[in-house]
Amino acid sequence: MKSKITFVGSGNVAGHLAKAFDLAGFQIHQIVSRNVDSGKQLAKKFAAYFSNHTDGILEDSDFIFLTIPDSAIESTIQKITTNSPIFMHCAGSCSLDMIAKYKPSSAVFYPLQTFTKDRPVNFFKVPVFVEAKEIAVIRSVTALAETISNNVVQLNSEKRSYLHLAAVMANNFTNHLLGEAGKVLEREQMPLSWLKPLMEETVNKAFDLNPSHSQTGPAIRKDDVTINKHLQMLENDPKLKELYSILSKHISDKASESTKTSSDQ
Repeated sequence: MKSKITFVGSGNVAGHLAKAFDLAGFQIHQIVSRNVDSGKQLAKKFAAYFSNHTDGILEDSDFIFLTIPDSAIESTIQKITTNSPIFMHCAGSCSLDMIAKYKPSSAVFYPLQTFTKDRPVNFFKVPVFVEAKEIAVIRSVTALAETISNNVVQLNSEKRSYLHLAAVMANNFTNHLLGEAGKVLEREQMPLSWLKPLMEETVNKAFDLNPSHSQTGPAIRKDDVTINKHLQMLENDPKLKELYSILSKHISDKASESTKTSSDQ
């Protein structure tokens, strides 16, 4: 008999996980969501039951995923009356204790990836970080994760919070900067696509060499002439000008620190 999985929440994470587990042979048993439209749509896709309230959670699920905003996890788990399944949240910044103090069989299931609706994700390439206090639970959750990912790692809440911090910096901040760069190009009627080969090489080189060894540009060269020219070009966008200045100084300072450390050794 197929193991049954319930999702509390019907957003991007729920949609992608449901698809991955469905392909892995699990039964998507129920979707519970306050958003009736997206909840019913996701439930219909997998022939699952639907409820718009936690009181309607079915008792016979094997795993219940809380795929909801971080701020709603604790208040939601308190409202769920059933105790038999394994409960999991998928939040990088939230501790295991947030749900473990309410449910005896609790775990964290954190897939480190950015999810967008209708954009395919190869889950076998996505690292999944798991945590639980009970040996039987961690074994079950690890086995569950290994059905969709080739990289499953046990990681405690404190380490995972730092991983989440790093992920926000690497992903969200980079994407924001790329968006701002796109606006600069758009104002001059140039396409964002011209930056794609540069960004691909930037990422590949950073992982091949380490970011500290692959940094280039005017800031690390301490090219004040170019930096000042760029700052002048951003006069009409003071917030972006400030951001450019802060990042340039940070890069330059780090380069100076690295040079000093090397010379001291």
